[in-house]
Amino acid sequence: MQMRRFEDRTAILTGGAKGIGRAVALRYLSEGGRLAVIDQEPADSDFVQALRRDAGQDAQRLAYVRADATDEAQVARAVGEAEVALGPADILVNNVGFGANPKPIEELSLEEWNRFLGINLTSAFLLTRAVLPGMRSRGYGRIVNLASVAGRSISEISNVHYSTAKAAVLGFTRKLAFEEAGNGVTLNAVAPGTVFTDRVRTRYEALDEAEMRRRLGEIPMKRAARPEEIAAAILFLASDDASYITGACLDVNGGRFMS
Repeated sequence: MQMRRFEDRTAILTGGAKGIGRAVALRYLSEGGRLAVIDQEPADSDFVQALRRDAGQDAQRLAYVRADATDEAQVARAVGEAEVALGPADILVNNVGFGANPKPIEELSLEEWNRFLGINLTSAFLLTRAVLPGMRSRGYGRIVNLASVAGRSISEISNVHYSTAKAAVLGFTRKLAFEEAGNGVTLNAVAPGTVFTDRVRTRYEALDEAEMRRRLGEIPMKRAARPEEIAAAILFLASDDASYITGACLDVNGGRFMS
């Protein structure tokens, strides 16, 4: 029987049109929740139309808001629209982010540095700041932030600005978890390893076959994760099954990093 952990709950999810976010959206909707997806994809894009189609009847509980999660004014507008459409947010998943291949630090511009910190870190700050007062006043909230093995340890395929941002996400999570622990609001993080989203799979398939085998072979499970496997961890922390967990980072990396 399908679990219905999110009946009568409203969630906001950033970056839900594709990749890990899409897997979170479909699983969350299937478990009965109301969901607002905030993403930069146009509402009539193939990604958004596919999300609605694959959600089936559950799409009646889906609201889509186009916004830049790094822009303060757009975030305020998007959260306002989401809460008007579906009600106050009980859950926030700060999923939006992206990485890129490594480059020497002397080739890294300040503009690129700031862009990566913006999408991977500042977005979580802006969304959390927007929803946290309401959660606190209602005495209930679940916030899950997407970190990475690159922020927990080392990833040879990530760049320094991505690793820095994801490490900062963990500090942001822990500090706010401590501050909000008495207010009924939990904050946790999920740190994936290699996940074969369409974008990452493309990066791996651009490697020669021997190099791709070598990199996957360094993972104890000998494979990359599926987006659905990361979604399962995120939604565990977003659910009441994790009611006594806060300030934690759940490593989902096939055994690549163990703390």
